[in-house]
Amino acid sequence: MTSSSSAPRRVAVAGASGRMGRMLIEAIQASDGCVLAGALDQPGNPAVGTDAAAFLGRASGVVITADLREGLKDADVLIDFTRPEGTLEHLRVCREKGVAMVIGTTGFEADGKAMIAEAAKDIPVVF
Repeated sequence: MTSSSSAPRRVAVAGASGRMGRMLIEAIQASDGCVLAGALDQPGNPAVGTDAAAFLGRASGVVITADLREGLKDADVLIDFTRPEGTLEHLRVCREKGVAMVIGTTGFEADGKAMIAEAAKDIPVVF
């Protein structure tokens, strides 16, 4: 993660074309402390390949991708409000790459919660 507290947080959003994803992108775009660094969605989603802020009527310069590693390459943190199975895959890659996570996904079984707790030993996780 960026060491300077004055540098904006580089944020990626999972589920970028969904209701929560759009709300998060809008909030990031309006923030002085954050910058949109990545936008992710599922393969086959019609939003893949489009600008993440197009729904706001402006360009962010960030294209929605289905490639998790591509979407995280410039990110300090991933905000994830998707589904448990997707979130756990995102968590695995974030842990590998040293990217922090904010998890708003619900519906985890005990084993998923244990995986989150284990990853939180290596990366910052807000769950």
